[in-house]
Amino acid sequence: MKTALGTVAFISLGCPKNLIDSETMLGQIAAEGFVVTPDYESADVVVVNTCGFLDASRKESLEHINRMVALKEQGGVKRVIVAGCMVGNYRPMLDESAPGADALVSVNDRVKLVDVLRELSVSGELARSVAISDPDARGTVYDDRARLRITPRHYAYLRISEGCDHKCSFCTIPSIRGRFRSKPRAQIIEEANELARDGAKELIIVAQDSTYYGLDSEGRKSLHELLAELAKVNGIDWIRLMYAYPTQVTDELIALLAHEPKLLGYIDMPLQHIATPVLARMRRGSTRDTTMRLIEKLRTRVPGLTLRSTFIVGFPGETDAQFEELLEFIRAGHIDRAGAFPFSDEDRAASFTLDGKLPEDVITQRHRAFMEVAREDLFRRNEALVGTNIEVITEGDSQDPKYPTEARSRADAPEIDCTVRLKTKVAPGTILPVRVVRSMGYDLLAEPAR
Repeated sequence: MKTALGTVAFISLGCPKNLIDSETMLGQIAAEGFVVTPDYESADVVVVNTCGFLDASRKESLEHINRMVALKEQGGVKRVIVAGCMVGNYRPMLDESAPGADALVSVNDRVKLVDVLRELSVSGELARSVAISDPDARGTVYDDRARLRITPRHYAYLRISEGCDHKCSFCTIPSIRGRFRSKPRAQIIEEANELARDGAKELIIVAQDSTYYGLDSEGRKSLHELLAELAKVNGIDWIRLMYAYPTQVTDELIALLAHEPKLLGYIDMPLQHIATPVLARMRRGSTRDTTMRLIEKLRTRVPGLTLRSTFIVGFPGETDAQFEELLEFIRAGHIDRAGAFPFSDEDRAASFTLDGKLPEDVITQRHRAFMEVAREDLFRRNEALVGTNIEVITEGDSQDPKYPTEARSRADAPEIDCTVRLKTKVAPGTILPVRVVRSMGYDLLAEPAR
């Protein structure tokens, strides 16, 4: 560790991929000699790692940026740096709505953050134009090792690729993060070993499309081989697969989900819709029939499968009948963990030019109706678990004195799924069988199994 150059606070927004970016940047600035502090109100520099995926996320990012700029103007923090997905694609918006930021570092230039901080520390001044979207960076595969992790010690997100090659009409990710590129397999395994040595017991596999892995670098989809290698890493007990693209799931991957004990039988597969005409307008490359065949194959071959999915409601041209088809699909119990986003009319997405756009109040109403149906289905599932034994990993203290430990089951990812509260005090990161004694809707109450 070099001599401390100043204090840096970090605000990380957005998805797990963005969180990994934050953890990587934190590791780099700590290694450089800056002191990382959770107290942003008196930090020398505050870095806001933004999300630019949807209008709502951009508004949230701007709120955080302007709050930090206001602190700077009041004599609190000295400098504010804006990083992440908003920089590059939304530079004019930042110039107009957040002119008080001292520097902008795009998601594709995040390795330059240390240089920016060093110059600020030495000169005290920095032009806002620094490190704006290096075009060569879009082809880079970043090294996520030596992170300073934000997550609890017992689980970690593991990114296996960058970017995306799909042309979904609603999505702007390819324009933000570039084309798909797989991270070298040896680098991923080394990172997994590093995370295990740091205490991680659960690896959560993330990418823009995890099932596309290997197609660019090896000429074939090799996610199943990568997961089989990760399962051999000492210290890792659970592996959870996120962001699978439904048209890219292979028989080899399904077989591994069924037979590898460290894989949780959990797959997050954003379907976006079930009505074929809507899927066509979304450019998903799937239909209702292909989706149903894939779900049937997964259910048949993977015992105890947990299928998580997200959907978009209110997409341009979505009819009442097509929305009802989606609701019936959820009511039928095809999805174990279902979430939805109201359609966001992004001007950089191909869907911006589509006709048939629905009024905002209709989109809001449909989103509310979807979430109600999904909640009812989830509550039925949790009620059916009462009296059964499940395996959980403990998270830490809960707010319930009668059930003082919070945990997650094999069917639940951090932050987005359900929780389990245990009747006894158990240290974080402990994997153990428990008996469910009551359902509280989203949460389960349990006791250690005899």
